[in-house]
Amino acid sequence: MSSRGVSLKRLRRGLLRQRGQASIQSTFTLITLINGGVLGYLIVVSGLNLQEGGNTVTDYLTMLLTILLALLAMLSFRIIDTRVIRPLGHLSRQAKRIEMGDSDALLVVPHEDEIHQLAMAFNLVLTNMRAAYRDLDQSNEHLRHANKQIADSIRYAGILQRSILPDHQLKQAFGERHFVLWEPKDIVGGDYYLFHSDGGHCLTGVADCAGHGVPGAMMTMMARVGVDRAIQDVGIHSPATVLQSIDNSLREILRDDQATRSIATSMDMGLVLLDFTARKLRFAGARISLFWSDGLELNSMSGEHRALCDRRRGSYRDHDLPLLPGFTYYLTTDGYLDQSGGEDGFAVGHERFSGWLLENARKPLADQRQAFAESLARFRGDYPQRDDITILSFRFD
Repeated sequence: MSSRGVSLKRLRRGLLRQRGQASIQSTFTLITLINGGVLGYLIVVSGLNLQEGGNTVTDYLTMLLTILLALLAMLSFRIIDTRVIRPLGHLSRQAKRIEMGDSDALLVVPHEDEIHQLAMAFNLVLTNMRAAYRDLDQSNEHLRHANKQIADSIRYAGILQRSILPDHQLKQAFGERHFVLWEPKDIVGGDYYLFHSDGGHCLTGVADCAGHGVPGAMMTMMARVGVDRAIQDVGIHSPATVLQSIDNSLREILRDDQATRSIATSMDMGLVLLDFTARKLRFAGARISLFWSDGLELNSMSGEHRALCDRRRGSYRDHDLPLLPGFTYYLTTDGYLDQSGGEDGFAVGHERFSGWLLENARKPLADQRQAFAESLARFRGDYPQRDDITILSFRFD
């Protein structure tokens, strides 16, 4: 059946329903008029019959019963019209006011009868519903107020978290030869990046704390304390030693906290020490790898398989590499690699990420940032962001 035919059929049904709802009083009046006409006809016929000589007892009895029936019909019409039809019409108008949003309207029936009882029961239900809606509105208002307070607090926490990120220091050290793609899953997140310098050397890297949102952000603050303490203790010249010191510091901070035994407190981290004079870099990682490419070839160095502050201790090693001209270097947390998308909802994965590295490695760094953000957005499609995302990249020509 065509859509037009279905629409006409629905329209006819609606009109029939409307006619049925609106014609109770008119139908009753019509039936009453027909009955009155029939009874009037019987009275006239009986009267003519008596005038023509029908003086039997049956004729008189018929005339009497017909008149009595007419009186009863008139009385019935009066009672039904007064006690049923008019109250129903009045209730219908009142119900219409309630339907239109009159918050004070109730059903009123003047007579103490069954319709009055039904109207009172309806009024009780309506009054309880209105009270419940008022309570719900008040609760919603409290929730909106609490939500606003929480959202304002989280936004302020986002500003605080952003303030510990070394954007200014990276800009001073690398200029246009670097980019950072930092996209928390929520307003705040568990990813961050760091930068420390010491003369002709600088230490930079990315970290991914367990969790995201507010818990992840709290972990980044604690991790920042561990990083600063570690660098103060051991300096920046051995990323592996820094990782080991951070691991010790976090374990020291958390060892007496019983609550942390039931939650994840680990942290992935990749650190790179850059020697600008010797044009060398030194890399160490805890579950984070270093990639570098010139658009023609792609190389990578894997970090160790044990995260910082994991339940089992890990050991970390330095890897010395030349700082090659024309190559772009990348550190990324697993939020980018693990993002779901595509037709089947699979993760980006190392193979697809490697293809994007080769495709974009020769572009200017600002263009690379845009390209990686757009590639991920196209791949993700309608899938939600799964985790915090961070890519730190730099190049020396």
